Amino acid sequence: MLLVIVIALLHVLSVNCEDCAKVGNTPPCVCSTEGKRVDLRSLAKNDNSPAFKIDKASDKNSYEYNPCSAFTDGGCSEVAGCQVSDGQRSMGTQDSATFKIDDNSHLLSVTYTGGSGGRAMTVNLVCNHNASSAQFEFVGETSKNQYTFNLTTVCACPGGCNEKGPTGGGGGGGGGGGKSKSHHSSSSKIGVPGLVILSVFVILIIAYFVAGMIIMRVKYEKTGTDIIPNKEFWTTVPLLVKDGVLFTCTPCIGCHERRKGYSNV
Repeated sequence: MLLVIVIALLHVLSVNCEDCAKVGNTPPCVCSTEGKRVDLRSLAKNDNSPAFKIDKASDKNSYEYNPCSAFTDGGCSEVAGCQVSDGQRSMGTQDSATFKIDDNSHLLSVTYTGGSGGRAMTVNLVCNHNASSAQFEFVGETSKNQYTFNLTTVCACPGGCNEKGPTGGGGGGGGGGGKSKSHHSSSSKIGVPGLVILSVFVILIIAYFVAGMIIMRVKYEKTGTDIIPNKEFWTTVPLLVKDGVLFTCTPCIGCHERRKGYSNV
């Protein structure tokens, strides 16, 4: 039961750390993380044209992008992004927009799918409080028909913009004029709800051991290590963890030659 609680808490903490949830009743370019919004509405055009254009990127193609509203350009109809070379090809649709915070860099990005020939585009939202204007840059084709871009702007900072433009506030970005590719510092990426849950969990664990040891000593007159509640279980935990790590490394063969219980496939 205790292991189930631990797994559930770790899941909650992970979701809280990595999630930037879309905000209801807004275009698909607004998400909320740690109680603050990343809002790209002020960067978008609403006249059926793209807000950003890249002429002749490093791959010899040109690109167009509009953060919130769909636009149409030739063969690109009702799209979020368009690739222009010997024709126009959709890079994805607005309703497919998905926000994600990278596990390692904590960089927020938005991905659009459903483009021509399986094309998709990921736009890294790079927070820069001192950016005078938004900069849209081509990063590259990271895999076949999967394209990555950087959008550097104060509106990529949580709380940095609202529907009308920069708010003059916002957190999680870089200070002193530098760019910040992270929306979460290492001390705050779990978030307030996660810290509360973690604190309660630690308190419950301490109470469990203290109360259990008192009961084992007073009621059952145990001494030494025998006063540990459920001693047999806790002594097997390190072995269970070890077996779990070994199984994760190589589930069929094992991480060590001495594990002869499995056969090569």
